[in-house]
Amino acid sequence: MKRILFALIMLTALSAAAQRPTVVVVPDKPTAIEQLAADELCHFGNLQSVSESKCTVGEGRIFIGATKKMSDSKVKFTPDSYRMFGDGMDLYIYGPEGKGTLYGVYDYLENFLGWRCYTPDCIVKVREPKVMLPVCDTLVVPSFEYREVLYYYPNHSRRYADWHHLHNRADLNREWGMFVHTFKDLIPADRYFAKHPDWFSMRNGRRVRDGQLCLTNPKVLKELCKNLSDAMARNPEATVWSVSNNDNYNACQCPDCLRSDSLYGGPSGTLLRFVNEVARRFPNKTISTLAYQYTRKAPEGQLVRPEPNVNIMLCSIECGREKPVQGDKSFHADMKEWRELTDNIFMWDYIVQFRNFWNPFPNLHVLQPNLKYFRDNGVRMMFEQATGENNITSWMDIRCYLTAKLLWNADANTDAILTDFCNGYYGRAGVYIKGIIDTMTAALVASGQRLDIYGYPVDGANGYLSPKRMAQYEEMIGEAFRVEKDKAIRQRVAEFAAALDFAQIELQAMGFMPSTGDELRDRIESFTQYLENDLHVPQMMEMGCTPAEYRQIMSRFVEKNFGSRPRYEHKMFTQPKAPYNTASLTDGKGGIMDYRNRWLGWFGDSIDVIVSLNPDSIYSSVSMDFYFYPLSWIFLPQHIEYQVSDDGTTWQKLAEFNPVNPEILATPDIKTFRADFKPRKINLLRVVAKPLPEIPAWHRATGEKPWIFTDEIVVKGEPRQTDNSIFSPTR
Repeated sequence: MKRILFALIMLTALSAAAQRPTVVVVPDKPTAIEQLAADELCHFGNLQSVSESKCTVGEGRIFIGATKKMSDSKVKFTPDSYRMFGDGMDLYIYGPEGKGTLYGVYDYLENFLGWRCYTPDCIVKVREPKVMLPVCDTLVVPSFEYREVLYYYPNHSRRYADWHHLHNRADLNREWGMFVHTFKDLIPADRYFAKHPDWFSMRNGRRVRDGQLCLTNPKVLKELCKNLSDAMARNPEATVWSVSNNDNYNACQCPDCLRSDSLYGGPSGTLLRFVNEVARRFPNKTISTLAYQYTRKAPEGQLVRPEPNVNIMLCSIECGREKPVQGDKSFHADMKEWRELTDNIFMWDYIVQFRNFWNPFPNLHVLQPNLKYFRDNGVRMMFEQATGENNITSWMDIRCYLTAKLLWNADANTDAILTDFCNGYYGRAGVYIKGIIDTMTAALVASGQRLDIYGYPVDGANGYLSPKRMAQYEEMIGEAFRVEKDKAIRQRVAEFAAALDFAQIELQAMGFMPSTGDELRDRIESFTQYLENDLHVPQMMEMGCTPAEYRQIMSRFVEKNFGSRPRYEHKMFTQPKAPYNTASLTDGKGGIMDYRNRWLGWFGDSIDVIVSLNPDSIYSSVSMDFYFYPLSWIFLPQHIEYQVSDDGTTWQKLAEFNPVNPEILATPDIKTFRADFKPRKINLLRVVAKPLPEIPAWHRATGEKPWIFTDEIVVKGEPRQTDNSIFSPTR
């Protein structure tokens, strides 16, 4: 028997005769998995099934599951592995651990009968079989024991998940009682902070609600274990429980925790010591914790090692996706150090751009080298985070498909998989879709630019999304539509092309590609309506932003940037802080949902600006936009005032605002503060915006200074004018 450590079946020998199967044989008392496997084989193979004791057919039989011959096998199976044995007349598929038998049937359908499951709605036969009853004896073992792609398809189609040998949220939730970032659940601030502030992180000399726990406080350990025990009693079937840091960097800095950190070489040692104490109290459960952000680096000196029932969930969130993670020296060092401490590693990897789900994200070339690297470093469990189970992104169909194939067999031929998918799913247009992927990937690699999971289209404006490249992609998409006339396939091409539409909107908005106001407005309308009405996209980024909200924000942008208004001189009495100090407040170039470009930021200081207007003109409104994103410490001002003056000495209040900063941490927004007034002449306009005195108590950075960000001071007269001239500002 030949042992195969991956998914694609390698035959020991092939029968030259094209013997056809005649019947599917199942055990007399099949398990649910065996019955499902037989049903699927009958459905796609156009066969009938019969129980083993009633089978009278002499040959052409496919035996599924624990039939007599296979159940006597001495083969040692691992979870989800299967054996396929054939003598040219009959075939046996058997995998007693997990869903091995079912996975063997789906592999048989693909490799011998020519079926593909590209998406749940596109299961097609791509070729006629040549050998249907092979001579073979193979043991197929997956590259990873646990394989999850957190995407839409595996969570909304059980057949898709099983066909591609994936676990999904339902599978995980049966095994896990709690899953990541659980300090907030085990010691909730709403319940404990008022009476026990010393149980929570100390930051800058004060205890904070939205941080971590004080892991050197013995009372925290006692109460957490009590609450964890109660949770286990409510869900006794769960075998894995996460005791892990919240999703922020605010490790406790009290003297005891800092002393512990210094002993172990960093906060990961303090965390692991605490988790080990928990694990000793629950020896029959697996306790998982996070090597994530500030705990990614392993403890030094081997003074603390994970207990046997402690699982380390290692995360690659900081790594760029333009090259394999092995090339990231810091991550490679951390992987090596954790590998020396334990072989119980659950790898949390990232495969989409979370800040902009619809940006083209050419990361397909790093999927295989990353997975081979993880496998070769002993990782047994893989979690590939995409958009979650209820959302979709650019290139979802092909990205999910390829990732699934590589999770099962990290050594598979990636180019062959992509070619097969593009030709089978996109028909005649497939060659152009793959051409775009290959061209975009080559341009990214050649540019040497970082591909960040929290990036923006403008990051690639001088590389893989340059105007020259965008023109190439548009030409190839045009050819794809020209050669493919099938309506359903054209809809798939349109979904692929939506990523290019989004990139073009953002690039035109930021001046990298020319556009008129009307053209950009129409493109925004068409794109967002397509996402809403055809694809039913709930949000366009990890933290929110529906297509309707994006349309509203970008429509305001068009109005602000394409109006025919003069550029004014202005003087700043307070200065924005680098690197957010290179834009201008009166150049007619407003910003989009990216505070790094065209926005000015003041750190802990007021905005105080005087603008010199045309004293002979008539004005009727003043407005400013302010960025809101507390996750990055960006808050609305607590007070905004517009003042006017004739001489620069005596000032008259024109309007004032007292914005409310909602307790929303991670959803970015742009808020407009506009004052409309009776038409009048204005010589000098002064804008004063005062920040909050400090970041509020509900925030994890309470006590720190906040940022305030604005992009433009917009002064308009009556009537409003529009300008559809070509807008192509230099940067």
